[in-house]
Amino acid sequence: YVCGPILLAASLMKVPTLIQEQNAVAGITNKILSKFVTKIAVGSELALKNFPADKTIYTGNPIRENVLTAKREDGLKEFNFSEDLPVVLISGGSRGARSINNAMIEVLLNAADNAQFLHVTGKAEFDSVTKRLRDKNFNFENPKIKIVPYLYNMPQAMAMADLAIFRAGATGLAELTARGVPAILIPYPYAAENHQEFNAQALVKVGAARMILDKDLTAEILSKHLNEILSNPAELRKMAAASLSLGRPQAAAEIADLILGLAK
Repeated sequence: YVCGPILLAASLMKVPTLIQEQNAVAGITNKILSKFVTKIAVGSELALKNFPADKTIYTGNPIRENVLTAKREDGLKEFNFSEDLPVVLISGGSRGARSINNAMIEVLLNAADNAQFLHVTGKAEFDSVTKRLRDKNFNFENPKIKIVPYLYNMPQAMAMADLAIFRAGATGLAELTARGVPAILIPYPYAAENHQEFNAQALVKVGAARMILDKDLTAEILSKHLNEILSNPAELRKMAAASLSLGRPQAAAEIADLILGLAK
C-alpha cells in the first residue's frame, strides 16, 4: 500500500508502470492500480482472473538464484543426514509458527525410523520447543532429527528436502515448486484476505501438496498425513513431479524483461 500513491501518480503522468502480484488472491492496492498501470505480472495462475487480460502476464514469483544452484549432496553433508532416508523440512517462516511447533512436539517424540527431520522453530520459539521436548525425555542425540532456531542456509535445506511442512507464503511456495519439493501446507490464518489458503489451494489442486487449516492442526492429523506420504514412495514422487510442474525458476528474468520492454 505504501507504493500505491507513487504508482498511481506515475501512471497519471504517463510514466510506464508495472505491478507484481505475488499471491493467488490480489490485494486491494493492486486491484486499484490494475486499472492504471501498463503491465501486471502475477505469481499464480489463479490471480489472472483478478486483472485485465490484455495487460496481465503469468510470470511466477522471483526467487533467490542459490535456491536453484544448491545441490542435494551439499545439503545432506551440511546437516549430516543420510542419503538413504527421505528428509522432511519443517519451517513456519523466519519467525516460526507456534501452531506448527506445537504439533511437531509429539510428531518428533514418536518419529519413525523411516525419515529424517530438520525442524526450524524460529528464534522466539526455540527455547520453548526444546524445553518441552527435554521435559518429555526427547533424545537430542538422535542423528535423524535436527532442531534449530533459524537457518541461514535454507537453499541447501530445500535442496535435500523430500517433503516440506510449511506455511503458504508466496515466496516460500515459489522456492519449493522451483525445486519440486512436495509439501504439507498450514496456511497462516491471519494473512490479508486469507491469501495463504488460496496460495495453498493452487498446489493442492494439482496434487503437489496437502493442506491442513491452522484451526484443524493437531499432532495426530499431521502425523497421519506424514505417514501416508512417507510410506508411499510412489505418491511422494507423484507429488514432487506436480510441484515441479508449477515451478517458475525464470520468473525474475521474465519480470526484468517486461520492465526493460516498458522502458524502451
